[in-house]
Amino acid sequence: MNSKMKSICEYDAPYPEIRVERKNPNYARMLSLAYAGPDSELTTILSYLYGNKVCTGKMPASLSDMLKYIAKVEMRHLDMLGELIMLLGGDPRFASGPRCHVGINTAMLNYQTDTAMVLRNAIAGEEGAVRLYNELIRAIDDRYIREILKRIIKDEEHHIKLFREMAGTSMYNGR
Repeated sequence: MNSKMKSICEYDAPYPEIRVERKNPNYARMLSLAYAGPDSELTTILSYLYGNKVCTGKMPASLSDMLKYIAKVEMRHLDMLGELIMLLGGDPRFASGPRCHVGINTAMLNYQTDTAMVLRNAIAGEEGAVRLYNELIRAIDDRYIREILKRIIKDEEHHIKLFREMAGTSMYNGR
């Protein structure tokens, strides 16, 4: 991965320290949706890694590399959410739901091979992540967690901007 692509894909701001005010298993369950639910960091990572492979050699040329690097940023989010879940007294399983019995199912992934659809789905996924994180911020009364989620939102909004710019320079017309 080239350093220019890395600098383009990273939002330039530090992350807050990973900490919580107190244990709260209910908050841990809530975060599990962003961690490993159907529209989670984990499914996003896997979708972007798939997109990286199927978009190699296609236009726009840098989409494949961008997907791969943004997947790495999403891995950082996954790691931070896992740490928060542990600190809250939860279990960072790759499952979500009331009792964390619904495991990740790769049928949930986006298997588009057309670059326009890959971009469209990436934008929609990032927008969905922003909505989910905003819902979590409203529902979780822990200042440390809220600050971490606000910082993650900055990454997601930056990714939306990048994908929209790439869509605008490709044959994709947004319809």
